Amino acid sequence: MRNHVSSKLLATVAASAASVTSVGVVAAHAADAQAIDPAVVDSRIKIAFEGAVYQSNVDKLGDTTDKLGSNNGFGDLYGSVALTKAISPDVDWRLAGSFHAGQDNDTSFDIPITGSDPGNVNLSFGNSYNFQTLDFDIGKHVQAQSADIRFFGGLRLLHSKEEISLHEGITRDNPADKSGSADKLGSSEFYGIGPRLGAEVYYPLGETWGLTGAVSGSAMWGRRTNKISLSATQHDPGAIPPDPIDQTINASESQHSSE
Repeated sequence: MRNHVSSKLLATVAASAASVTSVGVVAAHAADAQAIDPAVVDSRIKIAFEGAVYQSNVDKLGDTTDKLGSNNGFGDLYGSVALTKAISPDVDWRLAGSFHAGQDNDTSFDIPITGSDPGNVNLSFGNSYNFQTLDFDIGKHVQAQSADIRFFGGLRLLHSKEEISLHEGITRDNPADKSGSADKLGSSEFYGIGPRLGAEVYYPLGETWGLTGAVSGSAMWGRRTNKISLSATQHDPGAIPPDPIDQTINASESQHSSE
């Protein structure tokens, strides 16, 4: 009796499982057969990365083989990351940040001093530039044949900083003679915000490759801080007290402006 009941129960369970499996397969095929609704919005947030490494290749003196930035072991860095989310089939928003990390491009050379009091003059020049941006915009997609054109408008935040340095040093072959050096450092830093407009286009060349390009412009308002500093030193072994052997002069000035 128990065997008979168990057999019936197993048969019923097996039949139910087969029925559920059949229904699942039919439902899956039916879902695949449905046409994709173009009005359905993909609500996922898409992320994109971009980066580059590059180095200057400009004659620093005009008639030499040395290049501006040749002393850098590594080139400048650029990178960006963007988050995009669709609002409707042809409208989306995007939040993007980018940066440029400029290495210190510097150059130096020596000029010998001849005559009765020989020595050497050392001159060096350096500059660096860095910036960071944060953009938010709303975009409208327009189809032009196979190309997808996105017109957008939004807001940009910007921070940039540039530094320039100049060094001049004089040394004499005779350690009893005077020597000295002077260092000048200038910097300009800007924080700004403003509207941004632009367009970007994507043209497919196949299933996995395509051409892309973009153009944009913005008007920025913000605050700029300019600074300049000077440091000069002199070494005079023959100084007579109370005059010191070593003297140092430091001076600095800063200026703020709204733009």
